[in-house]
Amino acid sequence: MSKKNKKQQNETQNKRDLQLAKEVATRNVAEYITGLDYLPNPDTILQKNGGNIKVYREMIDAHLDAVKNKRFAAITSRAWTIDGSKGDAKKAKFVEEYLWNIDLRNTISQMLEAIGFGYAVHEIVWDAVQTDFGVLILPTAIKDRKQEWFKFGNDGELLLQTKDGTRQEMPDRKFLVTRNRPTTANPYGNATYSRCFWPLAFKKGGLKFWMIFVEKYGMPKAIGKVPPTATENEQQQFLRMLSNLIRDAVAVIPQTGSVELLETRLSGTNPHSEIVNWADRAMSKAWLGETLTTEQTSSGGTQAMATVHNDVRADLALDDAAMVESSVNQLIRWIYEINWPNEKEIPWMNIILPEDLQEARLERDVKLTRLGVKFNAQYITDIYGIDEKYFEMSGPVEPAGALFAEGPEKKPKVRNAGLELRKQVNAFTEHLADECEKVDFLAPIRELVENAKSLEEVRDKLIGCYGEMPMDDVAKEMEQAFLAADLAGRFSILKKAGIIDG
Repeated sequence: MSKKNKKQQNETQNKRDLQLAKEVATRNVAEYITGLDYLPNPDTILQKNGGNIKVYREMIDAHLDAVKNKRFAAITSRAWTIDGSKGDAKKAKFVEEYLWNIDLRNTISQMLEAIGFGYAVHEIVWDAVQTDFGVLILPTAIKDRKQEWFKFGNDGELLLQTKDGTRQEMPDRKFLVTRNRPTTANPYGNATYSRCFWPLAFKKGGLKFWMIFVEKYGMPKAIGKVPPTATENEQQQFLRMLSNLIRDAVAVIPQTGSVELLETRLSGTNPHSEIVNWADRAMSKAWLGETLTTEQTSSGGTQAMATVHNDVRADLALDDAAMVESSVNQLIRWIYEINWPNEKEIPWMNIILPEDLQEARLERDVKLTRLGVKFNAQYITDIYGIDEKYFEMSGPVEPAGALFAEGPEKKPKVRNAGLELRKQVNAFTEHLADECEKVDFLAPIRELVENAKSLEEVRDKLIGCYGEMPMDDVAKEMEQAFLAADLAGRFSILKKAGIIDG
């Protein structure tokens, strides 16, 4: 190939690469842009209320606050850590301690407001700080800002709306924006309050009419009878007497008049209470994805149903944790970009969730381990809450190439942990059964029945039998049973994750 043809081929390839790197389907090309210099919030509830997100701040209700706080508590009640398993561990530890000192927990709670409003905005105040690493530029404060102060541009950039009506684009590394499932069509995020607006409005209307209903059907009506010769003034005076009778239960009635109390009876159910209950259930579903953990219906519920409902809430907690972690990790990246721009490995934040919410993280770690990633003991302690004295790190893991070798896939083993756990569980179970057989629960009752002279005597003395039962031995063995149950649970999780066999 000639040099000329080769040069032309390289130029063609470069142009093709440039075209692939360039965005083509943008909002400016595909949609008609109005005269506005920002993208309006597409939330239909806000559009019908002047576009002011303040309408969501006025949604005050005890049940709404309860389900909101329950969802927030799944994240705010958990500890968090900065994972420094990669890169410089000392720098990661420093960042973790520094973020603790600026009250990141309160910031996390504010970030969770993005669930209700769709987005939350925080301004970062940077300053020079003397540290063991020298003078660093670090965030000295993370300040919560009102959502109504900001808009988003056509390209999703954050704009500050000033009091004179203009909008200014914000500088880089200055504002953290936490958004709940944003999209190209809606960079403002998904606002859960929008799904609670009408249920709450109907609930308030239902409560208003419910109070009128209670007053109407809960109090008897007083009917006064006056002679036909009574004048207009005498009739008005008699009406005031009836009003006092209803309010104070005391009235002076002339001899020429009479009073009859008429009770109003209701047949069927109260429709207003059904509206209120429906509204509460709708708000529970919007915030928690379920209703069984917040209210018990007349139809009750099974254990399986309760488990399914709790799993739905657990999935939302994982989603919320990922949203908060994403925002905090953005801040950590900025700290490294400003102070240690040459660092290739940057630590990240982990919110430590309960064991039953850790399965997704556990499956991820197992896959990384099979690819050759090595986690240290500190990682296991920080992320899964297992003290180092209860485990030992295994030997070298299989290389990544082994995953693609022929034959069945091999799973990494942690010594003979599966066999040991199973043996301990079985031993505890057998021991508990032997000890319980030694305790004759029915002996005091049999003795009472044999010596009693009547059924009444058995009934009266039956409760006293329980106080004499030898339950101390059983209580001691129950401690061993709880330990056996804990071991069985840990064995089940490790087996499910594929870390152990057996």
